[in-house]
Amino acid sequence: MDYQLIALDMDGTLLDSGKRVRPDVSAAVREAAAAGRDVAICSGRCPAMVELSRSDLGDVRYAICGSGTALYDLAERRVLEESGLPHDCVLRAVEACAGTDSLFEVFHGDGFLYERDALERMPSFGLGVYVSEYRAAGTRGEDLREQICDPAFAVQKLNVHFRDVSARERVRELLADLPLGLTDFEEASLELSPAGVDKGTGLRALADLLGVPAQRTIAVGDADNDLPMLAAAGLAVAMGNANESVRAAADVVVADNDHDGVAEAIRRFLLG
Repeated sequence: MDYQLIALDMDGTLLDSGKRVRPDVSAAVREAAAAGRDVAICSGRCPAMVELSRSDLGDVRYAICGSGTALYDLAERRVLEESGLPHDCVLRAVEACAGTDSLFEVFHGDGFLYERDALERMPSFGLGVYVSEYRAAGTRGEDLREQICDPAFAVQKLNVHFRDVSARERVRELLADLPLGLTDFEEASLELSPAGVDKGTGLRALADLLGVPAQRTIAVGDADNDLPMLAAAGLAVAMGNANESVRAAADVVVADNDHDGVAEAIRRFLLG
């Protein structure tokens, strides 16, 4: 198959364990662009967080952000399409998390907001590696939970970080009847997205924009929120560090994110 478009997850895929783009991966992205192929980001991150890696992304123009809730043009630095959570779902989520030891992360427009004391508390949640990114790309909300309860405030996606899996599962059960996509990530975090919106719908939207047939697309990922884009792609690629569900869903497996698996995927399948 002559593949034209490859969509790359970021954390655990494009980025190594130190949250960096490795030099050989950057080189492979440039090689793909020079060959007239399209390389896109498909991440749970918002546009502002993707922008932090902008200098390493070369000629990458498009990013599917917020697990499909926003399609972003890196060249023009603007959101092309976006979707959002129903306001009643946001209210229910705030109510369900009341009394739990949790941190909210809210995607809005091209950026995100975090809670007032998040930077100090994140290391104890196992999220210390993200502190510098929050500081560089995010906006501190003085009273974030009250802010998002305002019906005029549009929420694309809501991430809730918990201290333990049992707290996450209790909140998941309380929200199970709502029209939401609920996806586990990190050690004990929960992603709330609009029902029917995921990385797979984002990949299809970008392929349509570029005029690329679905069978000529490649998706590369490592975690559960990557499963929809792997299912939507013509070729599903699992990183060597991928979990078992991703490996089972993939057509092929490449090296892990600390050993240039993305560069291997680009050269073997997009350019091969």
